[in-house]
Amino acid sequence: MLRKVLPQILVLMTLCLTAFGQTKPAGEVDIAKCWAYPLSDNTASTLAADDRNVYIGSSGATVEALSLDGKKMWATEFGGDINSNLLPTDAGLFLVTATVSDDATKSGSVLRVVSKETGITSWTVKLPNAERHFLEMYQGAIIVVSGNGVVQSLDSKDGTVKWKREIAEGFAGEPRFGGDAVVVGSTAKQAFTILLATGEILSLRKIEAGVTSVGRVSTNDVTVGDGLGNVSLFLGGSEKPSWKFRSGGAISKILATNGNLFVTSHDNFAYSLYTSNGSLAWKRRLSGRVSHIAVIDDKYMIVSAVDDHSVVLIELVKGKVAGQIALGADETLTADPVMTGGLILTVTDTAAYAHSLSPCPK
Repeated sequence: MLRKVLPQILVLMTLCLTAFGQTKPAGEVDIAKCWAYPLSDNTASTLAADDRNVYIGSSGATVEALSLDGKKMWATEFGGDINSNLLPTDAGLFLVTATVSDDATKSGSVLRVVSKETGITSWTVKLPNAERHFLEMYQGAIIVVSGNGVVQSLDSKDGTVKWKREIAEGFAGEPRFGGDAVVVGSTAKQAFTILLATGEILSLRKIEAGVTSVGRVSTNDVTVGDGLGNVSLFLGGSEKPSWKFRSGGAISKILATNGNLFVTSHDNFAYSLYTSNGSLAWKRRLSGRVSHIAVIDDKYMIVSAVDDHSVVLIELVKGKVAGQIALGADETLTADPVMTGGLILTVTDTAAYAHSLSPCPK
């Protein structure tokens, strides 16, 4: 009798474990989907958030504002195209719009600030024509880094110019703001550190292989990625690197957090480097070339690859995959993820989403 009952018990236990036991690989976290907001035919290109709202910029220079529970508040179409990040501040939402000609050339760049409650424009000011502008707030001023090599500081109340510097003929990659300075790479194979209060050039380094990415460690210490796959750390005013790490492809992005550097390269790898000496903490192969990346809670790196229909959560300490956000079969990320109020916000070519690593906030 016991021989007949025992196999049945084992089968029953197996079914119970399959149905109710662990369904995720060890170490992975549950990622809860909190809401989805379908977008119109316009393709989203930029995403931002503050402690109250979510802002989505799309083609046609359309900006939509959502509440943190995914409900539409307002939408405004400015015409042309958005060629900057969206920057929510206490003074309003800042962005740069430009007209687009038949040959896709952007001109007539205009910095504008709009009400975060209504989307109505408060004031505008003309900027130098550039394919891309980068905005950051610093002590009541808007810092504008324009792709044509101009950096300037404008009063956030009325757009009055505080200082303006023509640094180079053009900038390469994204600037890296932090503290009281910004690091920019030029198309002339140089990396500049510029003080935000005055526009003074604090340091200048020549990069033989050409700058593809820059990073900040402190005001005086910067990291530079180049076209040959090198990541270099420059300390103080030194023109020679303290250390150099070599990857297998051009460096696409450098992020600094928790005392380490997190680097993505066109060799389809993500790397974690020790800031002290540039040695490798870990590396992880990705499904393709990285398109979008962000650091979440100083604990995870969230990464999406070109043509990939999912977003991967990588644990920063050991480089292990901690979770994954699945997208639709025809969806790809179109902007870097953003986190606010416990929500991980993402936007694709069809919708905006909010996820959470804990139960969705009410």
